[in-house]
Amino acid sequence: MKTVFSSTEEQEQEIASLVSRFYESVFPKYFTESEILHFREIGVLEPNQSSVTYLATLRDAFQVMTCLQVLMSILDKQKRVMDPKSEELFQHNITLLNECGIFFPFYYDHFSSINLEANNEIQMMDIQVANQYLV
Repeated sequence: MKTVFSSTEEQEQEIASLVSRFYESVFPKYFTESEILHFREIGVLEPNQSSVTYLATLRDAFQVMTCLQVLMSILDKQKRVMDPKSEELFQHNITLLNECGIFFPFYYDHFSSINLEANNEIQMMDIQVANQYLV
């Protein structure tokens, strides 16, 4: 018999927060709004429903959080160049996410260039207002 610890509610909330950041900050830099909507429909960054791999254990939750943070840090670099070390690290973390049952069907090449059309769309989306009152 093996004893495992369940993930905490805070960990699950942090994973949900990281996934939201991917959809709100990372994906819009590289993909159009319609592509991002398609990603939501097919369940990108969601646990794979056909697999019982993601069991919400403490170890898996830490693994998923770390992988998402590493992927974001690689993609958020100011001057992204095709760096073999970054690409290797990127692919390793995608493999770990997939082993945990999180669906992430991308490769490093999908993020090799910033989509200018998507960049223009993000400027129009999700703009925070400075105050609540209309003047």
